[in-house]
Amino acid sequence: MLKTILLIGCLSFAIALDAQAQDSNRIDQLEKELQETKLRVTKLESLLSNPSNAQKPATSGDGWNSIANWRKLAKEMSPTDVQKILGEPHRVDRGSFSIWHYRNDGRVNFYQGKVYQWTEPRQ
Repeated sequence: MLKTILLIGCLSFAIALDAQAQDSNRIDQLEKELQETKLRVTKLESLLSNPSNAQKPATSGDGWNSIANWRKLAKEMSPTDVQKILGEPHRVDRGSFSIWHYRNDGRVNFYQGKVYQWTEPRQ
């Protein structure tokens, strides 16, 4: 009888641990999806606050020379998105923060691969 109770107790404990591990994995997945959703909302809010951003793609000749292109930047953009708008940077400083420098004194700061902030060039 004692062996049966011990066996049932061990099985119950194992099932509880498995359920906790599944919950932990589910929570991790939900947190990841939440971060992705926040990024999408940030991009959409940026487009809503300045609808001209969505309608006017940067022309290849303007790039970093156009203040209008600088104003198309938004937090959380990827380096690829920034490069499509501003073009290749003149210099890149790499570290925990990456900084892209442009010839007109404009800068784009990245943190963990996303735009954190930027400084428009002086006009």
